[in-house]
Amino acid sequence: MNQELELVESIDKLNEIMQKLQKDILTGQLKEYTLRQLYYIELIHKNEDINVSEISKSIDLKKSTVSIAINQLINLGIVNKIQSTDDKRFYFLKLTSKGNEIIKMHKQAHKNTIKKMLKILNPEEVENFIKIVDKIATIK
Repeated sequence: MNQELELVESIDKLNEIMQKLQKDILTGQLKEYTLRQLYYIELIHKNEDINVSEISKSIDLKKSTVSIAINQLINLGIVNKIQSTDDKRFYFLKLTSKGNEIIKMHKQAHKNTIKKMLKILNPEEVENFIKIVDKIATIK
């Protein structure tokens, strides 16, 4: 088999693995949320005082699209809008206690996946995997 075909097959396998991992993340108490919702929750968690405009810029989506998603998270009791004390026109997004619990569950799901990977890969393979993914990530 030629290298090009082997590479295509390896990418297909990796894609299947990623889909399975995403499915595994969306089990248990996290199954009621979409990957998109989890992504927004994670963005808010990682970026203190972020607002809808900043989220829309960072993920290159229309502000109206992001607003709809954020409003759903607000209605679910996961996110709060906090009015700026400096400029009353601006609102920052913060996770509620429910949102923080979702983050904990999401992190645990990732840890479980990493543990599975570390059981089958030795330290050198992990290092090589990271280098390869970083190198591939530079493709434009």
